[in-house]
Amino acid sequence: MSPLSSIRKLRITGETRLNIALDNIPGAVDYIVSLNPHDFVRLRNPMLRKMMSPRISLRRVAAMAGISEAELLEHLAALGGGLEVSTASPVGLTVPLIPPQSPATPPPWMADISDTNIRWVDLLPIDDAQGDPFPPVSIAVKEMAPGAVIGIRHRWQPQPFYDVWAKMGIEWFALVTADQWHIYVFKPPGFSHKYI
Repeated sequence: MSPLSSIRKLRITGETRLNIALDNIPGAVDYIVSLNPHDFVRLRNPMLRKMMSPRISLRRVAAMAGISEAELLEHLAALGGGLEVSTASPVGLTVPLIPPQSPATPPPWMADISDTNIRWVDLLPIDDAQGDPFPPVSIAVKEMAPGAVIGIRHRWQPQPFYDVWAKMGIEWFALVTADQWHIYVFKPPGFSHKYI
């Protein structure tokens, strides 16, 4: 079987992981990076690409790039020489799926939070060394007591974390300054989700 015929058998949807597209579609890395160089230039680093791309859905890529999911999938399909694309929503869903985002205004649990009364996870040194931010954040969230808030300092808005936290029932609020993001993460009282 030729490589082109195997690409044409690939079917991509919003749920497809980014690594599948990058590994199977010629030119996909350049295209994705061009959509949002600030967030995606790290995909040019082979180690970061290997660590990060399996964690991100194409739906999340579209949200991070500020384009529609359909536009992203159609462009990737064209790069792939006509591979199959599905933009169909699950049965019974009448609105497009939109990945979780930070609320536009501070939630009630932020009322008594200040930068001095919470624990911080400082990812800036990891970001500057082009390391993987996932382990320290995952450990900090796992160790949080219900009702607690932690802060994360990051060079990027950690949108892929939003998908994980939403599934877990964790809440968050993100603010951007000139060169970094502050993300406040809240584990609701009575939280009982088994951490994976």
